[in-house]
Amino acid sequence: MIRVARSLAMCVAVVPVIGAGQAPVSLALVDRVLAVVARQVIMLSDVRAFLELGLVDPSASADPVPETLTVLIERQLVVNEISANVIEEPSTQEVEGQMAVVAERLGGLDALRAVLPTIGFTADDLKQLLREDLRVERYLARRFPGARQPTEEELAAWMREHADELRDDGALSLEAARDEARRQLTRALRQESIDAWISTLVDRADVYRVP
Repeated sequence: MIRVARSLAMCVAVVPVIGAGQAPVSLALVDRVLAVVARQVIMLSDVRAFLELGLVDPSASADPVPETLTVLIERQLVVNEISANVIEEPSTQEVEGQMAVVAERLGGLDALRAVLPTIGFTADDLKQLLREDLRVERYLARRFPGARQPTEEELAAWMREHADELRDDGALSLEAARDEARRQLTRALRQESIDAWISTLVDRADVYRVP
């Protein structure tokens, strides 16, 4: 699951698939518009759907809705940005693999089947959502294939900061610890580049959050 998260073109809700299945009455009664992103509406039900499916990983807070809404706004902007690009479509096997990950997160296929109708999704709706996630990952891999290598000072600082973790794993040699530090820092530096790019999308976008 990507961090941008991590959506989608629809005139009624941010996820184009929401509404393809009949939404439960209970959802409709409490649903409301949270934001409008480039003329596309993000509903409270969209935020709840992503939370219920574990498609976002908000920090521990009393109310995960604002943070999740930010993720959906950014995701929508990324999807809009890449829509004009030629990107290889994910295979059926890849999509099914992501479906299996979601099902496992929820406790199995039966649990997933039970959750879907409560958020107004069908299995095909979720597959479409996951297919778009995979397309985003492909685009990011092409646009941000790597990151600069961390400096010796950055490696040393990371190892000091994570000294307790490294000490607990006594099997790690000094060289292995440096390799782990390099992997973690390179990943973080790449994510910084992605975050900076997304910030430019947000800065120039027409985004309105409903008070």
